[in-house]
Formats: sequence, structure tokens, C-alpha cells
Amino acid sequence: MPFVLRDAHGAVVALLKESDDSAAEFLPPDHPDVAAFVAETVEPGSFPLQADVAMIRVIEDVIDLLIAKNLIVLTDLPPVVQEKLLRRRNRRAELFGGMTVLDDEDKGLF
Repeated sequence: MPFVLRDAHGAVVALLKESDDSAAEFLPPDHPDVAAFVAETVEPGSFPLQADVAMIRVIEDVIDLLIAKNLIVLTDLPPVVQEKLLRRRNRRAELFGGMTVLDDEDKGLF
């Protein structure tokens, strides 16, 4: 998801889970056309359908900075938060090259 339906001017007018004859074009969820459509369709004051990826990255960077300055320890955070942070770090390392935080043979978080 999402497959998009465009109007005569090329603007996205609908998002579909599955393709059909009118909507065969697939766009990733973070594509600017999808974001613009979602922004237009969300009611003022309601929570957007997609999280703000840039803000999530800022929060991750702040957590990394606090850890680097020894103001917090990763294990101070709840286990679910530790796992999410480590998985995102690993995913970024896979996407952009470099080493991952966990090796494939690691069975746990540490």
C-alpha cells in the first residue's frame, strides 16, 4: 500500500490497498504525493495517519546524544523502547551501509 488514483491534473485523489484498473500506480507511503494527499484529507486537530518521520529521527538522535554523554543508559529505557531503538539502528545501518548494532548470531538485545 498505497496504490494511487490520480485526477486529470495528476494529483492523487485516492489511496487503495490493492491495485485495480483505475489505480495501478504504487507509491511508497513516504512519497511526497502520498503525504500531500494525507495532509489534505486529515481533519484539522486530528492526529495524522502517518507519524512525523523527521521528528522520530530527531528523538532518536537526542536519545543517542544522551547515551553518548552518559546522562542515560540504554538499559534505563523500557525493554520495548530498547528493542525498537536497536532495530531502527540496525535497519538504518543495513540501508545506508556500515555495521549493525547486533550480529546475526546474537539471540538477545545485548
